[in-house]
Amino acid sequence: MGNSFSPLIKNFDKIRDYMRDFYIYGFKTRNDFQYKSLRTYDDERRRIENWLGNFTQCSNSRKGKQVFISCDSSTIEENPLYNAYRYKSFTKNDIQLHFFILDILREDNFMSLNEITDRILDEFEVIFDAQTVRLKLNEYVREGIIISKKQGRSMVYAKSPDSFRKLAGDDSDKLTDMIKFFSEASPFGIVGNYILKSLSTINNLFLIKHNFLVHTLEDNILLSLCQAMDEKRFVKLINYGKSHKETHITGIPLRFHVSTQTGRRYIIIYLLNRKRFSALRLDYIKSVGLLESCPEYDYYIEKYLKNSGYCWGTSFGAKRPGNGMEYIRMTLSIDEQNEGFILHRLKREGRNGIIQKKGENIFCYYGEFFDVSELSPWIKTFTGRIIKLESNNRQVLQRFYGDIRSMKKMYEVK
Repeated sequence: MGNSFSPLIKNFDKIRDYMRDFYIYGFKTRNDFQYKSLRTYDDERRRIENWLGNFTQCSNSRKGKQVFISCDSSTIEENPLYNAYRYKSFTKNDIQLHFFILDILREDNFMSLNEITDRILDEFEVIFDAQTVRLKLNEYVREGIIISKKQGRSMVYAKSPDSFRKLAGDDSDKLTDMIKFFSEASPFGIVGNYILKSLSTINNLFLIKHNFLVHTLEDNILLSLCQAMDEKRFVKLINYGKSHKETHITGIPLRFHVSTQTGRRYIIIYLLNRKRFSALRLDYIKSVGLLESCPEYDYYIEKYLKNSGYCWGTSFGAKRPGNGMEYIRMTLSIDEQNEGFILHRLKREGRNGIIQKKGENIFCYYGEFFDVSELSPWIKTFTGRIIKLESNNRQVLQRFYGDIRSMKKMYEVK
């Protein structure tokens, strides 16, 4: 019997969820697969392993066999997850019309729909309905592959004159180097990767040590949110969150925040029904629906800018009755003569905090934020220099001093 397995996909969103849950996070097993049958799991696994080749590995745990992506980003020239964009399924008509139309059309040689349909029949002896050809032409016009214009009462079409080499001119080699960097270092790097493929070249210049490869799986979400922000629209999001429970969220997208430590990307959105800002991880967003324009968009941007100065990361704090700004006061012992780099680091990393000298080699860092718990990892990097830590967030203090006691106990000589 023939094998029905195919590496091609129709729905990128489904494969995105699967790759994220099983291959990126790497903690799920075959028995955790809940989308369809276990046979579907096997097909999806083989499909992804067909794309990723030697970048997949597996391990055994009490739950069963776990599969995951394993690679050193500082040694690879191309993001292997880009392959997910190259396996979209197509029909027989799609592939035939693609080559027929591009072969028939020439730059500056506009043809009508009927002329194109007749030429396909004459040259390739294949009959296509005019409406089918029209739909494919309109699709390629939207993609920029073909251009169209009105001639009399009819639309006429020609191949787009735009190409990388024509646009770049004599600077094509210099721009190619730029695109090599862009393809691996920027959002929507898949675009640069496609350009390199069309030029029959690869990125042979740049290796990135801390390259967050998984970002490319979120770029469809990022693109829709960028469009909404550019057009100042409301959006309706389907979000899963840590609980994997589907929630529908309507709001105004304002800014992106990106963590330099974890690489996670967030959209800051204003929720009108709750009258507050919220940060949502892009990798938890299932889909983005664009709604009507927001007449007061600029007002909410200004509101965000006023509030963002009190964000350490992405949290705008918990909305509780009587909840005000949280403060942190950290007293440090720093040898001013020999450890000026510590003071420089406080100024560079302390964001909107204030640094005051309290005595000889004694300095105080003070800051007010919506959520000082976000500072905890940063504060712990000064362990050994902290004389005293104060805050109106008791949980942060309890956790910090509790961790210090636990560490002391671990290293205590008996």
